[in-house]
Amino acid sequence: MALLRYNPKASHGHKTAPMGNLDRHPSVVSEMNIEFEPAIWRVTPTFLSWCGRIRASVTENGFALGIGGIVLLGAGLRVYALGYQSFWTDEIFSLITTDPTHSFREFWDRVLADTHPPVYYVLLRLSSTIIGESEVAARAPSAFFGVLTLFAVVLWPGAALERSSRLALLLFLAISPGAVWYAREARSYGLLLLFSTIITLACVSFVRCQPEEDRNAQAALITLTAFSVLASFTHYFGFLLAAAAFLTCWLLTPRPRKAIVILAGSGVITSFVPWVIYHSRIMDAERTAWIGKLSVAASLNWFEYLSFGGPVSLALFGGTAAALLVTRGGRRVAVWNPIVWTCALLCLGTLASAAMISLHTPVLTSRNMIVVLPALYLIAAELVRCLVMRWGTLVGAAYLAAQVALMGQTVAAYHTIQVNEQWRESVEFVLNVPGCTSGAIHVYGEAMNYRYYTARRRPDLRLIDIPEGTAADLSVEPVTPCPVLLWVVGVPSWDLDELLARLGLSRSSSQVVEYHEAFVVLRKGSMLCTDTDHTECLGR
Repeated sequence: MALLRYNPKASHGHKTAPMGNLDRHPSVVSEMNIEFEPAIWRVTPTFLSWCGRIRASVTENGFALGIGGIVLLGAGLRVYALGYQSFWTDEIFSLITTDPTHSFREFWDRVLADTHPPVYYVLLRLSSTIIGESEVAARAPSAFFGVLTLFAVVLWPGAALERSSRLALLLFLAISPGAVWYAREARSYGLLLLFSTIITLACVSFVRCQPEEDRNAQAALITLTAFSVLASFTHYFGFLLAAAAFLTCWLLTPRPRKAIVILAGSGVITSFVPWVIYHSRIMDAERTAWIGKLSVAASLNWFEYLSFGGPVSLALFGGTAAALLVTRGGRRVAVWNPIVWTCALLCLGTLASAAMISLHTPVLTSRNMIVVLPALYLIAAELVRCLVMRWGTLVGAAYLAAQVALMGQTVAAYHTIQVNEQWRESVEFVLNVPGCTSGAIHVYGEAMNYRYYTARRRPDLRLIDIPEGTAADLSVEPVTPCPVLLWVVGVPSWDLDELLARLGLSRSSSQVVEYHEAFVVLRKGSMLCTDTDHTECLGR
């Protein structure tokens, strides 16, 4: 098919013939100077038109596409290879506490003996009853809470956050080392982070409400109150964050709303304080003794890892904030930005209250401080928005990409290397050693954790615990059908020789099967095992 092209100059002063009659009047075609053009020349404008439509569609729907992609990324990081890491000691404690074979009375006694409130334990006991206690099943609730955290940011009312801030906050939470880490553990921190995110967003929404937006302010305050109660009964640091949130709202809200803030905060305190009094009389205070042995530097280093992935990423965050302040972008960052003020007060209030409590009883640890991660990431998201407003989209996108890339390195490592002590592999080795179906094995640390694995599969196997830090002489132990002298989990390899010497053993006088922070010591010559031949040596 040919394309007709009309030359208006050539036809000036002539009448236009109907196109349908052109075949009847060839002279008219010549007179009007109509040229026949091949159809192939229509490809270029058509392709450009398609590209324009695609660009317009992407521009219109780009935010939704970006949100969807980030949620999928975050969900994938939380559920992919959920059973890759072995259980570690704290997860085993969670499973012992919530064992569905125990009566509710036994379960409740174990909860009261622990240092944490009961909400997470109740949920984990319910899920263990329904889907089991395997590594994937036990961690599935935390992964679910981690994905819900991302949806909380997505579904939060749009007026609270600008689009760029919402997108950046979602990306930081999706790739956060601490958020991903605790979404893959059978502990309460995944649920705590979900509640902390909602508390932070509710606090920001309330502070940003204009005087005429009473309905929005009431909705934000009701949400803040409800999730403050839930967070408090999940973890004591949830209560500290809630207290900091109500204090922040009271400081930054106009005077007419201060009374309702006081009333809501008093309701949270009234509902929670009776539990604190009741629990403090029953719980085992020795369970927090280990916190006092941690150095402040070690806690700060680990929080640095959990929040930003390392010192370089943290330096990028601090340097960007400083650059905005120095270049007079500080008015956008702080003076006229209630989000930054709100999040800064949340962080400082939580940290200050935890530090004051620690003067009496040590409670300040890096993982407890994950309650401030949403506030920190919201400040970083505001940095992105300010960079875009001051220096353009390219600069803001470059900072966001660099920050996410540095944070993501540690997340990738968690999915590819062994991090937790190897209960799983050492358990399988011990339970398959010939002659160890009964008798006695010495274990280092709390025998309760070892017994969690042996009680059901080897009920006749007796475990003799050696408390941490004590000495014993295992070199004089009588020969028994079970060649295992010692089973150790949770001790790093560089401390093994010292431990063996304290227990009257050595590598030269015994045979050591090594795993990641787990060791099985056997009598010399009982098996010919090497570091990579654990399965084959069991049949010899």
